[in-house]
Amino acid sequence: MKTPKEAIELIENMTASDHAILRDRAYTSTKRSLLELTARDATLARQIEAMTETFSKLPQQLQAVNPSHS
Repeated sequence: MKTPKEAIELIENMTASDHAILRDRAYTSTKRSLLELTARDATLARQIEAMTETFSKLPQQLQAVNPSHS
C-alpha cells in the first residue's frame, strides 16, 4: 500500500509520462518525409528546372546576338 505522498508522486509521474507520449506522437505525425512532396513543392521544382534550362542557354543566346565578343 502507498502513502498519500507516494500516490500523488505516482500520479504526477504518470501524467508527465502521458503528456510526453502525446507530445511525441503529435510531433512525429507532423514530421514530413524528405521524399514527400506537396503539389506546391512539385510546381516549384518544375519552375526551377525551367529556369535552369533557360539560364543554361543564355551564353549561346548572347553569343548569337553579339558574336564579336567570343
